[in-house]
Formats: sequence, C-alpha cells, structure tokens
Amino acid sequence: MTILEHASSCAQAAPREDRASRVRIAASLTGLDDAFRDIADLIDSTLDQCAWADEEIEAAQLRHGEPDRGPLWRSFSLLRPTHDRPWPELVYRIHCRELLDRVAAGADTRPATDAEKLAVLSAASQAAPLNGGAETLYLRLGTRHFPDIFKAAGEVLDIRAYETVHGSRADEYEADLTKKLTQPWRIADATV
Repeated sequence: MTILEHASSCAQAAPREDRASRVRIAASLTGLDDAFRDIADLIDSTLDQCAWADEEIEAAQLRHGEPDRGPLWRSFSLLRPTHDRPWPELVYRIHCRELLDRVAAGADTRPATDAEKLAVLSAASQAAPLNGGAETLYLRLGTRHFPDIFKAAGEVLDIRAYETVHGSRADEYEADLTKKLTQPWRIADATV
C-alpha cells in the first residue's frame, strides 16, 4: 500500500460522528483555554496584591520606625481583601495602610476598613441609586482617602451640604457597616 492509498483509506474510514466528536473536543479545549486564562488572570491579580501588600508593609515600617521583623512585618496575612470583587490598586492600598496603622498603634484590626466600606457602597451604587445617607458616606470616605479624585466631585456637589443634611444618617450607616463587615479572623497577634 502506498502513502496515497493509506491516506485515502483513512479518510474514508472516518465516520461523521468522529468528526462531530472532534468538534466537541475542540470546543472543550477552547473552554479549557478560557478556564486557564481565567486562572492566569486570578493568579496575576493575586500576585499584584501580594506585591502591593509587601510595598505597603515596607512603607509602614518606615513610617512607624519598625527596623526589624516586628508586628508590621508579620502582618501580611491581615491584608487579604475580604470582598469577592477585585479591588483596584488604590482601594487595596488604602485597606493595607489602615490595617497596618492599626497594628502599629496596637488597635483592633477586626473592624471594617474604609476600603471595605467603599467596596460595599460601590457595589450597592451599581445595583441601585444610593439614598442621601449612603451617598454622603460614600462621598465622605472618598474625600478622606482620595482627595484629588473627589475634589472634582466637590466642584459639582456641595459635599458640606450633604454632610449637613444627611451626615447623621451617614454616621449610622458607617457604624452599621463597621460592625457588619467586622472580620473576626483578622487579629494582629494571630499573624506570628
């Protein structure tokens, strides 16, 4: 049998259902490729957050004068995000700084950070419009941590007026979020 005869006999032997199964396998491999891409994106995101956390720990050590492997150096495990959605770098760094400053001060690290509150308010604002108290809290937290970004909002909105009208309600919401988003596992002494 020549090569040409062998090739033609193989082509004739391939039934239509074989072709269909090859198409299904190819589609499965494409789905697998998408899954691997999703996993790679998750790994990249996690590695980015690890690098940012490490940078924030080093900055906190300098800021608070910790020269060695003290409590700040051992705080890496406290810095994991608690929200399911990916956090932008700016928000994640705010989360880290607040927790690291609490560690340096010997304060409780379990209550919600402003970043965690911002994440919840951001998600809520994408589902439905925020009421006046929640919007005021969002503006308050944003102004506190991102003054350059929220300065533009201040040119359009009178943030002081929001505080005057809705400030007490925003205080209540902030206290509620602080309690509800408390992380019992996040204890500085447990990171050793």
